[in-house]
Amino acid sequence: MAWYPRALHVALQISIRVFGEIISLPMLLSPWWWKDLDFARKLPFARDRVVECYFWILGVYFEPQYFLARRILTKVIAMTSIIDDIYDVYGTLEELVLFTDAIERWENSALDQLPEYMKLCYQALLDVYNMIDEEMAKEGRSYRVNYAKSAMNKLVRAYFEEAKWCHEGYVPSIEEYMRVALVTGAYKMLATTSLVGMGDLVIEEGFKWVSSDPLILEAASVICRLMDDMVGHKGLQTLNILTTLHIANTI
Repeated sequence: MAWYPRALHVALQISIRVFGEIISLPMLLSPWWWKDLDFARKLPFARDRVVECYFWILGVYFEPQYFLARRILTKVIAMTSIIDDIYDVYGTLEELVLFTDAIERWENSALDQLPEYMKLCYQALLDVYNMIDEEMAKEGRSYRVNYAKSAMNKLVRAYFEEAKWCHEGYVPSIEEYMRVALVTGAYKMLATTSLVGMGDLVIEEGFKWVSSDPLILEAASVICRLMDDMVGHKGLQTLNILTTLHIANTI
């Protein structure tokens, strides 16, 4: 365990002590999953946020019976952070067209059209959703994967629209920005995905409801988006001046 990231070790210990949760072997394997992806070295432009993401998900549900839900949502949000950075700070517009198309297809064959660095992310994304599909198939709930993928598709389409604005030097109106930014805040995608691993507690009507953009989810998305923009405004000035101008519209 000499290589074991100290921060993640501390995170797991706090989880055990504070919430009294027994971390089972699959959860202990999660660090190996992230380490094997080696994004910190292979995609140095992207933020390494897996510990932060794990703590975030503990705030969604910490109870032991939601172990699978935590595992799913932690992996999805960690991958979403990498995808966000590809759209925000690294991909060219031409590459992002291919990347968006690949994610919407959810096919291994789409790998052939991607540059090498995108292949790493796309393959990891497919693997995560294949894992989710396998878990849901065991429970006879494969329909949930379709809702999760649909929510991710909406997110990457919105990421692409923001990226297009930036690359073309277009500063949207507040109305245009909020229409897209309420999606790129990822709150709606995460709300949908959070239900996937919750077992008998959730039925398909719950997925139909959350997919209809109910008012409570819309309001939460607005709060999340504007708080994130205010906190991130200063930091984004060093990353992308056009993105900062979009955010300045809301501030």
